[in-house]
Parts: sequence; C-alpha cells; structure tokens
Amino acid sequence: MFVPVVLLVLAAEAAEATPRLPMVETVERIPLQRSSGTVTLTAYPFSKRIELRPTRDSAGLASKIAAAGSRLCPHTLMDRNTVILQCVTRRLDGTLASDKGNLFLEIYELRGVPWRGEENRIDVFYSPIDFRFGDGCPGNTPVARGECAYRAGQYTVAAVEFRRALAAEGRRVAAIRLGDIALRDQDPMVAAGWYQAAGRMGGFGRLAAVRLCELSGTCLGKSRPYFFDNSALAEPLHTEMLLRTARVEAYLGELPQAMLALRQAIDAAHGGCDGSTLLFCRQLLLKVLEEPGKNGAVEALETYLALPGRLEGPLAFTLVHAAAQKAAWLGAPVFAGNLMAASANVVEAAGQGLLGDFLLRTVEFYLAGGDRTRARVIGEFAETRLGRDRLIGSRWNAVLKEMEGGDDELASAVGTRMVIGEATRDLTLAYTALARATSARLSAEAANDESAEAP
Repeated sequence: MFVPVVLLVLAAEAAEATPRLPMVETVERIPLQRSSGTVTLTAYPFSKRIELRPTRDSAGLASKIAAAGSRLCPHTLMDRNTVILQCVTRRLDGTLASDKGNLFLEIYELRGVPWRGEENRIDVFYSPIDFRFGDGCPGNTPVARGECAYRAGQYTVAAVEFRRALAAEGRRVAAIRLGDIALRDQDPMVAAGWYQAAGRMGGFGRLAAVRLCELSGTCLGKSRPYFFDNSALAEPLHTEMLLRTARVEAYLGELPQAMLALRQAIDAAHGGCDGSTLLFCRQLLLKVLEEPGKNGAVEALETYLALPGRLEGPLAFTLVHAAAQKAAWLGAPVFAGNLMAASANVVEAAGQGLLGDFLLRTVEFYLAGGDRTRARVIGEFAETRLGRDRLIGSRWNAVLKEMEGGDDELASAVGTRMVIGEATRDLTLAYTALARATSARLSAEAANDESAEAP
C-alpha cells in the first residue's frame, strides 16, 4: 500500500499548489475584426514584440488594434501583411482567444519570465550514474529510465516512468521532470504544482524553487541572488543554475549580468553551452548581440569569443554577423573585419552562395577602419573565388573604387592566409584583453561589496 499512498500524496500536493500561484500581472483583451480572416500570432518577448499575420485586411486589423489603445503594447506598425505590436516589457506573452464566435487578442504581462518556445528551454541531462539513481541509459530504475527517455524526446514514456519513480529514490527529480513535461505541454499551472511537490531540500529542491520563481516572479526582486545562488551545487546543477540566471537576468534587462552568467556557464566544469544547451546559449547570445545600444555589448562580444565551436553548428553565420555588427557599432570596425575574416574559410566551405555578401561586408568593415591593405587582400580573395563579373552592384563598386591605388607592393606581399591568420591572432589578443578587463571589473566589484559590508 505504500507506493500508491505516496503517489496520491504527491499528486495531491501538485494539484493543491496549482490554483495558488498567480502568473499574470496584467491582461488586456482586444477585439479583432472578422474581416481579417484567419489570424496567426507570434510573440517575441525579448524584443518586446507581438506579430499578427491575417489572411486578409491587415490594414483594417492594425487600425482596430491601434484604436483599442493597449497600455502593454501601445505602438502598432505595419510591415507588408504583418501587424506588429511594439510593447513596453519583455515579461510578455500573448494568445488569440475565441469567445461566442468573436476573436480576441489577449496580451499578458507576466509576473515571472516567458517560458514558451525552444529558446526558453534549458535541458540539462541528469546522469543516473552520476546521481546514483540507476545505471546508464536505457536505465534500470524508473527515474533512470524516465531521464533517459526524456533526453531522447520520448516524453510520454518519460512521464510514465517518472510517475512510477515518485514513490522511490529520485522522487524530487521525477517531480521536476513531470513539471518540465507539463510546461512542454503548455500547462504552466500543472508544471508549477509538480515543482511545488518536489520540495526544497538539496540541489534538486533548489532548482525546483528556481523553476517556480521563473513562473511566478515571486523572487525576482532583491531576493534574486539568494534564489539563484549556484554555490555548493554539484555539476551539472551548478551549470544549469548559471544558465537559468543568464536567462532571467536577460529578460529583466540586466544584460551585462546575463552575459557574465553565460560566460561562467561556458567556463564551468560541466561545460555549458554545448550539447543539449548549445542552442539555448546561442539564441540568448544572439538576442543580446542584436539588442540596440551598449547595454551588455562588451560582455556579449567576450562571451561570443569564448563560445564553444562558435564557427560551426546552429546560428554560426548569424552570430558572427551579429557580433561583427555590434563591434562596428561600438567603434571597432577593424575588429569587426577580423571577426568576419577569421570565419571566411568556414563560410566558403558552406557554399559560395553565402560567400559574396560575407566578403563584401568584411571589406566594408576594414575600409571603415582605415585598413586598406587587409580590405584589398579580402577583395582579391573575393575576385579569385567568385570571379570579377560577380563583384557587381553599388556596394561592390564603391569598395572597389576606394581600394584603387595605394600600397600595391604591400598588398601583393600579404596573402589571404596571412590576413586570416592575423585576424585570428588579433581576435586572440582582443579576447585576452576583454578577459582581463572583466576580471579587473569583478575584482573591483567584490572589493566594493566587501567595503560596503564592513562595519
């Protein structure tokens, strides 16, 4: 009788916690006109944006929304057939609701941080061997089989095994994972119930508390450092806490702190931003690099240079473009050119369709920084690889004209390989300088904290 009693108790705790956790601070409901046909909605909370795509009459839809006067999303724009709502917060969600045959746009200001979508999902594998709750995959205990199935994307199988594990060793892990599965199923209230049932003891209890905090926002104020404390956590829990810290800080607008946590996750013993967390890290880093202004810019560039395998895999080309654009905007166009030049061979291997625009932008960066020699070498490389007849258009005409004359002898003596090698060397030096600057800043902050606490 022991097993079913425990199952019932934990399930009851999960269900009981659900209605007591408000997750929405404000909700607005805006009626939409029927003449717009079928409407699809996509929310981009980090960019503070909601996009609506109707099958017809997008102008009428935009006028209807603008006339409603949303406080959360006060600006309505049009981009072709897309209606864009620019909002005032990143703690944002939205949905389309139907009521008595009428269609409504519902906009939510969240108490916590956004949780929908793959970009908000931090999947760290809890090794059954490392945590001593079973053998390696496929596992020989319910919690081990559940964790292995979860990593394999077999969520229905995982849920069955985790429910069996609620009465055995590893029940905290089982409750957390049942919450994670509920969140994947778009049910945050049930997820919160399972996180509540996981308790607060040990490392998994601390991560359950953080998951609840992310949904409810109850600890996102002054108590945030306490809840997101990563000290004394075994790996990979330590790395997961750093990644969750980075996500929360980014949504709260604390971009330097977000990038510092992401960098610490990369440097952690477990090695964050690789394997199952690779896509999450790259998406978060890309969002910060694409954010206008200087907030977190230097820290984002430093993190980009430390990113494992940054020239390969998902978003590699997008990231190098974003990093170069950010560097140029900060007043370092030659550094931006170096970022691009060091990636040229990888881009070429991926296909010449990408190479032309890539090399053109590289040349433009070097010329903007007054480095005509490197610009000419990259231009000659482009002519050799692509052919002179493909270097056409107003931008190519402009850079080719600017590169005419000058240091012919020096330019011919410097090969493309040398330029790429020098670019890589310069990036290494820049990375070292950034790392030293960050270390000095952290030491200064620690010293200030100590002096502030001294009697």
